[in-house]
Amino acid sequence: MKRILFSVLIAMVLLFMVGGVALADDPTTVVVNWAGAGGVGAGVDSGDSNGGFATSGDAISGSFTATDSNNNPYSYGVDNFSVLLNGSVTNGYLNTGDNRVNSYAPMYGAGGQTSWSNVSVSGGSASMAYRSTTNYAAMGDGTYGYQLPGGHNIVVNAVSYLIDRLIADGRGNQGYVLATGNGSATLDCMSAGASGYGSLEFGRGQGCYTDANFSATGIGGRFEATGIGNNSVTFNGMGISSGGGSLSIIANWANSFSINDFSLTAH
Repeated sequence: MKRILFSVLIAMVLLFMVGGVALADDPTTVVVNWAGAGGVGAGVDSGDSNGGFATSGDAISGSFTATDSNNNPYSYGVDNFSVLLNGSVTNGYLNTGDNRVNSYAPMYGAGGQTSWSNVSVSGGSASMAYRSTTNYAAMGDGTYGYQLPGGHNIVVNAVSYLIDRLIADGRGNQGYVLATGNGSATLDCMSAGASGYGSLEFGRGQGCYTDANFSATGIGGRFEATGIGNNSVTFNGMGISSGGGSLSIIANWANSFSINDFSLTAH
């Protein structure tokens, strides 16, 4: 049993609740619910992984759950860990992430994997659904069954917005999406995965069908999907690949834009 570290930062939130901290060999769960105006953030460190969130705005609401399973599968010395967030913000920002620290290195390479999701809006609102899990072998962001209505991970409607979503394996491979604009937009990135060995996947994998879409309408904006690989990058849905380095799909759009599959593999 490891001691789980839990920290909270809160300012001017009208309703705030923390529940379910149990320091025992059973799963340790931290739940944070919020609703109101102002800002709130929390961080949870299990010793094997750490995750957290932060949000601030004119109106904020949501729920964050972090669970250390305290299960030590196969006696590898690494517990399963998960973070789950569903939240909304008006005129502000909402971000969350997960960091995988430990791994069973003799078989699965070192830890050091990172996952991140962020949205900020001005003159409007946004919603986000995020889930990440870690264990002795890998980090996996599988949100099948956890997405927002309509099967989205981020939904915005604002005068201006910024969306960014990233996963990195700590060995130089990563995949990310960066989108800015005004009007309405939806991002689907149902799954991603990274570990201390093998390939990184973004927008695909985790036993899920590929769901890696972005669509937007408004005056205009910019969309960028980028893969960085030590040896190769492949945009699986578009038939584009390269050797090691950076490969991007970039659109500076007006009126409307959509891309049906930006999923990529980096190695």
